[in-house]
Amino acid sequence: MITTINVKRSFAKSAKRYALHAGLQLETSRSLVEWFAPDAPPKRVLDVGCGPGFAALAAAEKWPGAEVVAMDLAPEMAAEARRGGLRRVVAADAAFLPFKPGVFDGVVSSLALQWVIGGAPDFFRELSASIKKGGFLCFSLMAEGTLAELRNAYSEACAQCTGQAAVFPSFPNEPKTSELLREAGFGRVRSERRTVRRGYKSVDELFGALKGVGATAPARPSNPPRRDVLRKTKSLYPSSGGMISATYEICFFSGVKN
Repeated sequence: MITTINVKRSFAKSAKRYALHAGLQLETSRSLVEWFAPDAPPKRVLDVGCGPGFAALAAAEKWPGAEVVAMDLAPEMAAEARRGGLRRVVAADAAFLPFKPGVFDGVVSSLALQWVIGGAPDFFRELSASIKKGGFLCFSLMAEGTLAELRNAYSEACAQCTGQAAVFPSFPNEPKTSELLREAGFGRVRSERRTVRRGYKSVDELFGALKGVGATAPARPSNPPRRDVLRKTKSLYPSSGGMISATYEICFFSGVKN
């Protein structure tokens, strides 16, 4: 089961080295702000789950006159965002936003909310309260199908080595997420799904990349991996020409507060 404590601890540990492994996160943050956020400049914008501040910095570049506030669960990650050049950074839980109602003209969030939605079913209602009427929300998250190669190899390895199936946390469902947005009072909801494949020299390099961005604890199976299962996973992982690839299914969402 994913808990706030696990997520906070995982991303706190990865804060210093996050940017070194976060090429996908950087690209996704820029695409989110460039293509899914409105062109009309807002006065005040919040980046939820800011990490080192990729989306917040993209927002500041797109809207030079806007006040951009960045927020992350892990104080260590918030500190990295400050070091990256952001002036207003808050360490707080996204499920309990420490802001007055209607204080923001818009909210952005990139590849963070998949760790929040499942454990906070009223999250979008709480988030809506902090956005002015007519304000926007745009975010990206990992969807079902992400790391399918790794999950399939690990599941087969578990079956062969332990006789039991692997149990993974589920990713958010695209239609259900759109429905939650509408229920929370957002209109003009749209979503777009993109498939990204990235290459790695080995499964160990993939593990290192996931660990580097803090994704191992929130996304790992609930049954802890054994050494024999990990060895078998590496042998079962499909490869081609000495390389492996990993699939990331990314969903982009946007909506306007009614």
